[in-house]
Amino acid sequence: MKIINWTLAILIAFQFVACTSGNDQTKKQEVISQTTKTTNHTTETVSVKTDVTAERGGDAAKADAVPAETPPKATEVKKMPTPKPKKTTTSKPKQAVEKVKETVKQETEKAKASAEKVIEKTKEAVKITTTAVTEAPAKVVEKIKEVVKTPPSAPEPIIKPAVPKVVETPKAVEAPKVEKPVEKVEAPSAPKPVALSHDVWDGLLRKYVSASGTVNYGGFKTDKAKLENYLGLLAANPPQAAWERSKAMAYWINAYNAFTVKLIVDNYPVGSITDLEGGKPWSKRWIKLGSQTYSLDQIEKEILLKKYKDARVHFAVNCAAKSCPALLNQAWTASNLESNFERQTKQFINNPQFNEISPKSAKISQLFNWYASDFGDVTAFINKYSSTQLKSNAKIDFMEYNWKLNE
Repeated sequence: MKIINWTLAILIAFQFVACTSGNDQTKKQEVISQTTKTTNHTTETVSVKTDVTAERGGDAAKADAVPAETPPKATEVKKMPTPKPKKTTTSKPKQAVEKVKETVKQETEKAKASAEKVIEKTKEAVKITTTAVTEAPAKVVEKIKEVVKTPPSAPEPIIKPAVPKVVETPKAVEAPKVEKPVEKVEAPSAPKPVALSHDVWDGLLRKYVSASGTVNYGGFKTDKAKLENYLGLLAANPPQAAWERSKAMAYWINAYNAFTVKLIVDNYPVGSITDLEGGKPWSKRWIKLGSQTYSLDQIEKEILLKKYKDARVHFAVNCAAKSCPALLNQAWTASNLESNFERQTKQFINNPQFNEISPKSAKISQLFNWYASDFGDVTAFINKYSSTQLKSNAKIDFMEYNWKLNE
């Protein structure tokens, strides 16, 4: 029984090792099968010999119990289950027992030797399995390292033949030739800022404004695109701090007059500028120049009059009304600013349509009434440009202002 227990213990230990190592399933199954067969064979051998030994021991005991004078019956010997029972004699029971013991000992030693062989085989199988389990990862790692090392050398022959194929294609070389004219065409799409010029506005004024200041707004409307282009040029080139006084003043005078014409053209036909924007078109901020948005009043009063303090501005800007100083039929520039100021002022003061002057009395424009502070001494200012000089005690009245369109 001890041998059986040994064998079973070994089997259980092997199964535990095989299950926990868990990599080489085929080897584990083979070892388990071999161990099971060996254990079963050993168990059967020990079982048979144990039964024989037990039967012989039982016969020996019976022989010891029978008296020496009584011979054993033949029938009792025949009842023994062993295939070849040995005859026992009443005269030597102790010898029979000794023989049985010796036989059991021999069989036990044989079984023990067989079990030891099984143990050795089991140990060997466990060792093989353990070695396979421990060595397998190392081999896998080595293979992975070999695979990792190989890629750098592999791409080289693949890249080399690919280079001549790209170079050999003639179409790829011709492609840049097609792109060159495209680049030349795209260049004008990003126009450089156009330098400020009043030439377009000058051409429109000479074409649609008479020498007396009558404006052909219908004509301006047919050339509205040119007018819009000029206004865009003004918007893109607002006055800079470095500009000289005459250049800046010419810019603002042209801007005031051009945007006033646009206001009429956009709403033409119209009877009077006062019909627009609720009678106050000069207060609306809609003129965008640079990053700022202005109204007509801001350009005239806050910039031209307040900044430059020159009353002659009133005779340069035109409000599109009949009683307003005539619109000059040419653009204002830095070079003609002063001469145009003098000419416009003289023409307005000496025109009986706007002013009736005699030495003792005068009926003058409402401009001298509304903007008296800009002119200072009105009589002195008029005498400076008038062909008829007013006396210091002359009576001054103001003419009614006609807001009808100056066409």
